[in-house]
Amino acid sequence: MIFDSHAHMDDSGSRQRYDPPEKIIAIMDAAGIDMAVVSSYRNASGDDPRILEYVAEGAAGYPDRLIPYVRLSPWSGRYALETLDRAVKEFRFRGVKLNPAGYDLHPSGDITVEIFRKAAEYDVPVLVHCADEAMCLPLQYEAAVEQSPETRVILAHMGGAFHFQDALRVCQRHRNVYMDTSAMPFVEHVRRAVRELGPGRVLFGTGIPMGNALLEIEKVRHANLGKQAEERVFFRNIMGILRIKREEEAVDHGN
Repeated sequence: MIFDSHAHMDDSGSRQRYDPPEKIIAIMDAAGIDMAVVSSYRNASGDDPRILEYVAEGAAGYPDRLIPYVRLSPWSGRYALETLDRAVKEFRFRGVKLNPAGYDLHPSGDITVEIFRKAAEYDVPVLVHCADEAMCLPLQYEAAVEQSPETRVILAHMGGAFHFQDALRVCQRHRNVYMDTSAMPFVEHVRRAVRELGPGRVLFGTGIPMGNALLEIEKVRHANLGKQAEERVFFRNIMGILRIKREEEAVDHGN
């Protein structure tokens, strides 16, 4: 089984992206991916309030395949927190996505910390864009992590090609922090993360449709992690984080 912990789904004319659920499912089927976490490119708490409904309805069309996360912008202040409330309570979203590159605020600001803490109250994880851009660096998230130790935080992209070591340090210092493998170009970094953090702290991700699903799968396989560790990276870890019952693991989509 393969469970993608980082994918996208949106219909954004302003960003020239048309990636409806049918397109994401087709990519998943072609790559042999059973389930995927999906979030929008736009912020539900700022760009367009209809985004929440769009992602919810798209995921509802494939309930055994797509797991929705709500993407938020701390620029919206209290409205971001209210949007998180609505996403979880009304639409059953299972996680939060933050990308400071899209709103240019420090990733450990006050509202971000409040979002982290509220996510912990709802027992949902927070996936953060963590790469080589300003305001997205691993160490910049650490203050927020320290102030919300109950929040399960996932550093997307393993901190980026040039900040992997910092991401590794943050994970080593905080047991509630994980990494996802999407867009990390170095197989050795995947292998090293599993070796130094343990197989329970690394999640498989693709970043589809922008990422290449087949390439991302082969990257993990070429890390030669061993069967048990590979299973944890490919699906067991994210299923545990999302509290998905084991019987859902048996869903077969041709793998």
